[in-house]
Amino acid sequence: MRLARMGLCVVLLFIPLTALSQEASDALYSRRNTFSSFVEYSNDSSHIILGSARNRKIGAIGFQYQRRLVNRRLWNFSYTAEMRPGMLESDPVLTETITSSQTYSSTTSETQNGAVMRCIALTVQFSGSTPGPSGPQPYSGEVIDTCSRRTVAEQGFSPVGMRFNLMPHRLLQPTFSSYVGYMFSTQDVPVAGTGSFNYTFEFGAGLEFFRTHNRSVRLEYQVQHFSNKNTAYSNPGVDSGFIKLTYAFGR
Repeated sequence: MRLARMGLCVVLLFIPLTALSQEASDALYSRRNTFSSFVEYSNDSSHIILGSARNRKIGAIGFQYQRRLVNRRLWNFSYTAEMRPGMLESDPVLTETITSSQTYSSTTSETQNGAVMRCIALTVQFSGSTPGPSGPQPYSGEVIDTCSRRTVAEQGFSPVGMRFNLMPHRLLQPTFSSYVGYMFSTQDVPVAGTGSFNYTFEFGAGLEFFRTHNRSVRLEYQVQHFSNKNTAYSNPGVDSGFIKLTYAFGR
């Protein structure tokens, strides 16, 4: 009888503990509607997908809307859209200075070629001779290429995007995303003749940490490609790798 009572007490104690454990394991760290703000920066560009313009630095601030469409125990899927009202792109600029001298004269010229695909600083010396009335006239000189940078203001909008979050019942969740959109710039980018309108495509992955059920912080690495899709005279394209930090909230 005493054993039966003890057993009944154990069962009665176990039931609420099991319920609490089940409630904790079923806690969902996700939101139906999410609003986010983010900052991102890429310190360089290289040939990752299709782009060939190098040495671009791009920074941006932006906002994101996310709507959860599918919710499963191990993953969820959301539609996302992003807007970047403030973007700055830094492009390399080449300036070439040519200095030459002959026996009785000397010349110096400087040409700023503007933004280039890739800038390499170098100095090249040259010499030779030209025919003259009293015989060969020697000459010599040098070509000096120096690098600087220009800054171009841009804006971007990516109306088509998607996001996957894995393990939505955990505070720390792997996340994967992809976006398609376009961007405007105040000058031709990445070089002259490419136009000020470009299409964008990006994808990436990261981790999202939920501080509460409604608020989280994301850290991601995104690969972005932009180009004009051959709508201008030239289409070198730019590939960049971004570090992206996002603060998100919603319900």
